[in-house]
Amino acid sequence: MARRFPPSRSGWLVWLGTGSAIVIGGIILLISVLIMTLAGPFVGDHGRGNKSIENADGIPAEYVQLITDAANAAGCEEVTPALLAAQLHQESGFNPQARSPVGAMGIAQFMPATWASHGQGDVWNPADAIPAAARYDCAVAASVASVPGDGQEKMLAAYNAGAGAVLAFAGIPPYTETRNYVRTILAQTQVYGDSLEFGVEIPAGTIAPVVAFMESQIGKPYVWGAVGPDSWDCSSLVQAAYRNIGIELPRVTTDQLRFGPVVAGVDPQPGDLLFTPGTDGTADAPGHVGMYIGDGRVIAAKGARWGVVESDISDWTGTVAVTRPLAKDLR
Repeated sequence: MARRFPPSRSGWLVWLGTGSAIVIGGIILLISVLIMTLAGPFVGDHGRGNKSIENADGIPAEYVQLITDAANAAGCEEVTPALLAAQLHQESGFNPQARSPVGAMGIAQFMPATWASHGQGDVWNPADAIPAAARYDCAVAASVASVPGDGQEKMLAAYNAGAGAVLAFAGIPPYTETRNYVRTILAQTQVYGDSLEFGVEIPAGTIAPVVAFMESQIGKPYVWGAVGPDSWDCSSLVQAAYRNIGIELPRVTTDQLRFGPVVAGVDPQPGDLLFTPGTDGTADAPGHVGMYIGDGRVIAAKGARWGVVESDISDWTGTVAVTRPLAKDLR
C-alpha cells in the first residue's frame, strides 16, 4: 500500500510548490526583461547600419533628412530612404498639399480612413505624414510576408492594390496599374540609390568562409546560366559563396545590386561585391559582378574565355557600384 501523508501536510506541500514556482517564474521573467532591455538596440538590426540617399537630385532639400530618418526608423528592411523618396515622388511629386480626385491627402496621399488608423498628427504636415508613410509601408510588408517573392515588390503591390489581392494571387496581381506602380517606384529607387551612412566593419572570421569558397573555385569554367558546382556564371558564383554562411542573395546581377546595401567602395572590405555594366548591361542595370577578397584582389567568373579567375582590383575601373551584403544581413 502506498504511504499517504496527512491532509494538512499535503496541502502545505502544494502551497510551497506553487509559491516556489511563482517566485522562480518571476525571477526568470525579470531576467528576460533585463536581457531584452540590454539587447534591444541590437535585436533585428543585424549590423545593417542606417542608410542614406545616394543621389538626392529632384528631392526637395527640406525633405531629404526627414525621409532618411523616417525610413531608418520604420523598422523593416523593405523600406529604405531611396524607396520611400521614390514612393513620395510617385504619389504626390513631393507636394504636401496634393489632393487626389478620390480624396487622398498630402505628400503621402493617405486616404482618410488609412490616416485615421495609421497616422499621427496632421496629414498635411510632411513631418507627420512621411514617418507615417514609412510605418504604414512596413505594416503592409508584414501583411504579405507569407507570399513568396521580393519584399519590396510585394509591399508596393499591396500598397497599391491591397494586401488581399497580393495574397489572392500569391504575388503581384495582374493589374496593369499595380505592375506599373511597382516598376516605376523601383526604377526611381535605383536612381536615388541607398548607401550606408557609415561603414560597417565585417568581422574577418565571418566573411572567411565566403572568401575561401571563392578561392576554391578559381579555374572552373564559366557557363552562362550555370549554377555550379562544376561551372558558374558571375552571379551564381557569388550567390553560392554567400549561401555558405546562410545569406541567400538573389540569382541575377541586377537583383543582387538591389539587395545592397551600396557602399562608397573607396575602402573595400573582403566580401564586397563589385558591379560593372558587362557586355549585357548598363551602369543602371549592371550585367557583371565579382567579389573583392582583400589585398587588392577580385575573384569573378569572368567569361567563357577565362572561367573563374583572380585579378587585380585595378582591372575593375568600370565598377559602377559596390555592395556589402553582410552589412544588411549579418546574423
